[in-house]
Amino acid sequence: MLSRVIPILLIENGELIKTTKFKNPTYIGDLLNSVKIYNELEVDELYILDRGARKLGINYNLISQFVDECYAPISYGGGVKSLHEIEKILKLGVEKIVIRSKLTDSKFMKEAVEKFGSSTIVACLDYVNIDGNFVTYFENNNPNILLNEILSKVIDYKVGDIIFQSVDRDGTYSGYDIENIKNLTGQIQNPIIIAGGCKNIEDIKNAFNNGFSGAAAGSLFVYYSDLRGVLMNYPSELEFYDAGIKR
Repeated sequence: MLSRVIPILLIENGELIKTTKFKNPTYIGDLLNSVKIYNELEVDELYILDRGARKLGINYNLISQFVDECYAPISYGGGVKSLHEIEKILKLGVEKIVIRSKLTDSKFMKEAVEKFGSSTIVACLDYVNIDGNFVTYFENNNPNILLNEILSKVIDYKVGDIIFQSVDRDGTYSGYDIENIKNLTGQIQNPIIIAGGCKNIEDIKNAFNNGFSGAAAGSLFVYYSDLRGVLMNYPSELEFYDAGIKR
């Protein structure tokens, strides 16, 4: 299986934003223009996550627009509550659906996998460290659940990719939470994507060397260094080669 390097584009009210520890959203720029840039940079894949869709509803028109601008595979997450919504999004050209808030709904998840296939349904486990315990973070729309407990459910659903995203590391450039996730995932056969805290291409290389199928990042690919000057970027083939990353 090919290793994937995946920019995360976080949107709210149709605008591209970036957070730190999922708080203090900062306006980054125009989403469609950013998608065009990443398309030209030949990214492996894009995650487009709509932070506001849970309250405002899914913006199908916007999804259609960014799909038209990008040839790379797009995974979309945000506001998905029904099989009908999944079907409608997929018909627009999105390749995968990222599910987070519905992960506790066993009936929905199993029906989604059965209808659309494992490779189409992605489970996103956002998590925080509370008093030494890793718990799933649901932004107050669900009670906190120990990460290993919900992971057992996710494996039973037979989803495809599983994303582990550290809320504590989001936007901090503190490095991926590699050891803790490795200890948790053990012998899991699902492709595991790590996110949260990536600071440079060496972090990406380290993730792949530790067996992760994908390395996703937000700040790294929307800012120029940790000074946070906005610059959409992505490593070139030469930069990947020089870093010893095979894709």
